[in-house]
Amino acid sequence: MNDPVTWAVVGTGAIARRFCSDMRHSRGSRVVAVASRDAARARRLAGAVGPGVKGDTLDAVLADPAVRAVYVASPTARHREHALAALAAGKSVLVEKPLAASAGEATEMAEAAARAGLLCMEAMWMRFTPGLRAAKRLIDGGRIGEPRALDAHLSYPNAFDPKSRLFDPALGGGAHLDLGVYPLSLAFHLLGSPSEVAQTAVRAPNGVPVAGGLVLAYPRAVATLGFGFLSEGPNDAAVSGSAGRLRLRAPFLCPPSLSLKTWAPSPPVRAGDQPDDVSIPLARKGLRGALPALKALARPMRERPIPTLYVGSGLQYQVDHFADLLGAGKQDSDVMPIAQSIEILAILDRFSETLSDPR
Repeated sequence: MNDPVTWAVVGTGAIARRFCSDMRHSRGSRVVAVASRDAARARRLAGAVGPGVKGDTLDAVLADPAVRAVYVASPTARHREHALAALAAGKSVLVEKPLAASAGEATEMAEAAARAGLLCMEAMWMRFTPGLRAAKRLIDGGRIGEPRALDAHLSYPNAFDPKSRLFDPALGGGAHLDLGVYPLSLAFHLLGSPSEVAQTAVRAPNGVPVAGGLVLAYPRAVATLGFGFLSEGPNDAAVSGSAGRLRLRAPFLCPPSLSLKTWAPSPPVRAGDQPDDVSIPLARKGLRGALPALKALARPMRERPIPTLYVGSGLQYQVDHFADLLGAGKQDSDVMPIAQSIEILAILDRFSETLSDPR
């Protein structure tokens, strides 16, 4: 087993507190410091984490030789600044999603990590949860045949407030960066890079996207993705293939279970093929007439449930992966490559540019 990784957390918001809580479930990593512009707030969170945890300004925490890795949990607009500072101090960094406010900023972070010989990874925690790992294994193992379609939606209601970080473009606000990055990353993880992308959105009065959709085209598949702040969405996902369908129960970020339905692959349809039977079935009366509806009700029971239980809220699984990478001396992740984080942000950049004109 590798030596435990000692962490500093940059930020004191909700995601930083969740990270500190889930670290209790990690295989050995532990938080030793909390950094914030407000040292008093950093000390309060540090005290809640446990005795001996340091709370101070970012400069003071980064100068501490006891810190080996840094989790950047500040607002998106400050990810670049804080990640570059940590890398300059010789610390590897795990950066909360999205990796940066733009693909250009993310590229700068990747180049700085490469020059320093350090690890920089986006904290796309869903890719490391038990449910997503199981789904990836099933799909890559051919259990649903060739993937043909992905449908995923993530939406939680948030009332418009121009002062909130969720709606302030200067802080990296917008549903596309806060929520849309998840289904987009899911599509890349399960289907790879698309050949074409189409997008649409609903915007707040200040022009920030509050809901939207993306359609990703592949040579033999399509991904239909939705996200937003307007309402509570189904927040699940489904992957359909030539020989089956896999559902990721809500929330698909960390699904408590999957369900699998398989069938024999359909034979290819050749040009000129015509069905032999063109008869019309006779109408059925009474209970027999309700058979189609009863069969439809029974369809979900044909799906095999696959429990994928997790502990905590699931953030610790990415930490364990990060620790394994450090122990192996690796500077990139095979599960969340930084090049893919940049490619995803490039799509979100174009999404934002398309929406920047209020006409």
